[in-house]
Amino acid sequence: MNSKNQYDVCIIGAGVAGGVLAAYLGQHNIRVAVVEKSLKEQDRIIGELLQPGGVIKLREMGLEHLLEGFDAQPVEGYALFLDGKNFRVSYPPNENGRGFRNGKFVQKIREHIKSLPSVTVIEGTVTHVMEEGNIITGISYTDAATKEEKTIHAALTVVCDGMFSIFRERLSANVKKVSSYFLGLILKDANMPYKNHGHVIVAKPSPCLAYPVTSTETRVLIDFPDKEPPKKSPELVAFLRDQMGPQMPKELQPSFYAAVEEGKFKVMPNHLIPATPKLTQGAVLIGDSLNMRHPLTGGGMTAAFTDILSLGNKLIALKKFDKPSEVTETVRSFYATRHQQNATINILADALYGVMSNEDLKKACYDYLSRGGSYSGEPISILAAVSRDQKLLTRHFFAVAMFGAGNILKPFPTPKKVVRSFNMIRSAVRIIRPLAENERPSRMMRTALNFSKFLF
Repeated sequence: MNSKNQYDVCIIGAGVAGGVLAAYLGQHNIRVAVVEKSLKEQDRIIGELLQPGGVIKLREMGLEHLLEGFDAQPVEGYALFLDGKNFRVSYPPNENGRGFRNGKFVQKIREHIKSLPSVTVIEGTVTHVMEEGNIITGISYTDAATKEEKTIHAALTVVCDGMFSIFRERLSANVKKVSSYFLGLILKDANMPYKNHGHVIVAKPSPCLAYPVTSTETRVLIDFPDKEPPKKSPELVAFLRDQMGPQMPKELQPSFYAAVEEGKFKVMPNHLIPATPKLTQGAVLIGDSLNMRHPLTGGGMTAAFTDILSLGNKLIALKKFDKPSEVTETVRSFYATRHQQNATINILADALYGVMSNEDLKKACYDYLSRGGSYSGEPISILAAVSRDQKLLTRHFFAVAMFGAGNILKPFPTPKKVVRSFNMIRSAVRIIRPLAENERPSRMMRTALNFSKFLF
């Protein structure tokens, strides 16, 4: 079928994003080539929590079965822990997320796409994209088995080679910023305070996450806001044991201390990469190559699946790929509209991280959500990516700040309390304003953002 190595779509990367895109296009008989540097199972600490909104997108693509058969765990909501207190918030009715080992999920996806007649999976290292003028016509790669240099020609080259993408600079104007680092541990046979829930420990100096990834394993991620990644050392072990351990829920402490003693730590940087693609004929960016946010809210895969469904539907509608102008228009349309669905995911991720890094705001957030009802139900629907309502997100974000400011003034205001309340509201504005500006805000929203900039 492809004696001249000619495909409709060539995908660089067979990770979560590239694999799911190949699966979606492949089941609609689009000729796809996927090139991945290594098809071996990888051990990674992020991309292990899929929010309900991501499960919904897989279901809409007919790919929810990819979550079966490798011990993925249902996640029903979140529990928050602060200063010895805790409460839980359930996801919207009939919607669950999933926790799993990233490598197991990726291998399940690869197993599926290898079974699709119109998809060709290749193990090899992409060395460069081929160009004629300013038009990308395919890729050149080194075959992993033969070490030969080979080429693939395609009407569209999809770049999704992850957070460390080597092709991002050619296709976008992104400025990559490392906001912090996650240190990952696996707890064995942990006794979770709330079964099948994600746990957010509002710790000092920064938050921790815990959630199930198999029936016997719990992933713990500890945030390090430093400019340099934490390195394994006696000092790091002492910090985890003596400072972080006591802040863990008591039920988790035995397995946490055992994991610290075992010392199998992995560290990953947490990036902020706003989506600023450059429209390039013959190519498109998706996944972490295009857009990243802090993984505190577990929104990365959901954003990727949202993009895949949008781009995939537009490509499927083409039916034929013999008109470059139509392919380019499809990419332009995708870039122009993708923010409408992913803005809440991106804004919430880094806004919540900013809140959790501010003593007054994180206390206000905890107290606000603990009120229950719509105070927690609507925010959790946004976190779950079931709701993508940006106005609702903005309203609750500032409601948290105003609620906290009011609590500071109780039982009666003083000049010192007034200053502290004002500073907390100013911090909230300064956290959310640049994040909202990254997401192509409406004229009304931009006016409000400019006004807040003037005030604060």
